[in-house]
Amino acid sequence: MIMDTETLLPPARTSSGNHGNGFHFEAADITGTHLIDARDVQRGTPAGAVAQALAARMDLPQNVPWALRDDRTGNYLDEQRAIGDQVESGESPRLTLVPKAHLGAG
Repeated sequence: MIMDTETLLPPARTSSGNHGNGFHFEAADITGTHLIDARDVQRGTPAGAVAQALAARMDLPQNVPWALRDDRTGNYLDEQRAIGDQVESGESPRLTLVPKAHLGAG
């Protein structure tokens, strides 16, 4: 299901009222079932908060921790760091929303 353009989080505004820090990207869930064109996302928003907002918009389970992967690089975004510091704007970045899997000895 392709979703309409969404503003996920309130855009940052400059003193002139313009969207100074906002950027846009395309995001899909791991199955490719859901696709969102996210616009005016604040560059300073932690990637983890963006992942959870995307999961909510896609009606994915909220009791699952979600992560974002940059399709261009294959890197998983650090959930604590600002999304704008990890994703290069330009040619419409594409991110994939994936459930976090914590595997290992416990």
